[in-house]
Amino acid sequence: MSNETQTSTLPLNPIHLPDAPSWLPLSWGWWATFAAIVFFVIATLLFLRWRKKRLAPKKTALRLLSIEQKPAEAIELVRQAALCYFPREEIAQLTGKEWYAFLDSHIATPHFSTNYDSWQQVLYSKQAVEGSEQLTQHCLDWVEQALPPKKRNLSRG
Repeated sequence: MSNETQTSTLPLNPIHLPDAPSWLPLSWGWWATFAAIVFFVIATLLFLRWRKKRLAPKKTALRLLSIEQKPAEAIELVRQAALCYFPREEIAQLTGKEWYAFLDSHIATPHFSTNYDSWQQVLYSKQAVEGSEQLTQHCLDWVEQALPPKKRNLSRG
């Protein structure tokens, strides 16, 4: 025999490499990630819808109060806005000084009880009253500060 390299004459098949790993089926970690993303997107959309619905009366009242309003119309808008956020049983029975005390109890700087005489004059007089623009501004300030009520304000009621 000779020392020459001999090539095999056997018929061999070519080497077959395995397929590249597939993304499917996904492992449980990917499914959990997708589920978490879907949950957070749905929760965010539901929260934004709830918040928009909750703030709609306040935004409407602010828009209407920003238009030139008479004080009598402004205080009526405040009552309607308050009815959207506070229990009807609590708001509907309030009149006069009790109503103004309720309004003052929900803002940091009370404006309504101190101006009780001005409010009575504006509401029940046909003549123009000096300072009525300030009373309308107090209504606008109340809607901005008191609505929607904080939990501490509801318990203080």
